[in-house]
Amino acid sequence: MNKKEETQIYKDLLKTIDNLSFGFPKSYLKSDIALIKKLFTVDDAKDFIMMGDGWITIKSYADKNNLSEEEAKAKLEGLANKALIFRVHKEDHDEFRQFPFVLGFLEFQVEKMDKAALMQTGLYMISSKFGKRMSQTMPFYRTVPINKEVVEGSKVLPYDDIDAILDRHTRFAVAPCICRIMYKMKPFNKCNHPIETCITTDDYATFYIENKIGREITKQEARQIMLDGEKDGRIINVTNSKDGENICSCCKCGCGMLYLKMKYPGPGTDYWSNYYSSVDNSKCVKCYTCIKKCTFGYIKKGKDGYIKIDTKGCLGCGICVKNCPTKALTLKMKKKTYEPPETYEEAVEIWQEKTVKDYKNFK
Repeated sequence: MNKKEETQIYKDLLKTIDNLSFGFPKSYLKSDIALIKKLFTVDDAKDFIMMGDGWITIKSYADKNNLSEEEAKAKLEGLANKALIFRVHKEDHDEFRQFPFVLGFLEFQVEKMDKAALMQTGLYMISSKFGKRMSQTMPFYRTVPINKEVVEGSKVLPYDDIDAILDRHTRFAVAPCICRIMYKMKPFNKCNHPIETCITTDDYATFYIENKIGREITKQEARQIMLDGEKDGRIINVTNSKDGENICSCCKCGCGMLYLKMKYPGPGTDYWSNYYSSVDNSKCVKCYTCIKKCTFGYIKKGKDGYIKIDTKGCLGCGICVKNCPTKALTLKMKKKTYEPPETYEEAVEIWQEKTVKDYKNFK
């Protein structure tokens, strides 16, 4: 294969990935192609492109590409074992699917990324319109309260109740946070929070465990990771679905998605949370603990000495409520709430439709 043919394959791969979920818009620093070449060999790229969109079996991949089933199995298992595609086990067969850049093969590479690849990822995020795309429709994540007791009347929507979300699942794994690893590198070196905080469930947990991306934990251990976040300012973000298949413990200093949310405000960011923090000044003693605890600076001291809350920006995490010594703060449900899709896969389909049809101005 000559250089021209190799270049064309990578161009075709970039186009393929750009049609998945939020896509993979170009980088003016060309870090998109540099990053992809770090993750995919030429053969990986060809095999990925040959899959097409949607779930496939070994047999369907073989039939589609005029291969023997042995050849098809080697290619699909090879991609899955490199965590470049997603695999689920059915009763009598496996199914495979192309997964997007985020949440997808980028996170799947967390244990394999060297410093150069991490740097290319960071450069890509700041030199492309990926974040701009994310802000135009449904949010990538949703922030949910640390527990329902911090919400007024302890009434939360069922898909915002983190305990109910955990109860929907039977298997759990925890993996290192790729964002936090990146932010701990020089010259960034900003974040001091724990690295092993990304929780996956069920089929995702199985995939992470089999590919040694993460380790298996119990539901109780998963909850404890989130409870520990109360102490150091981490908030709970779940996959934008009712199932909440993937759960992150995020901070401002080490979360790429929250950085992009704040950098590129748009219609989608309004639906990041169904709750906002509210203060009862009759109970406020002006200790300003909440100002210190608000990870994103949405609580400030007003001219009258009482706190002022940016309710539009507020993520509704409840950390300020949990730490208020006089119970002057509470989370309230927004008048207009957001109902996410049932599953992450459904969310991907919606984002994908938007990417193909409506993101022409955000390439």
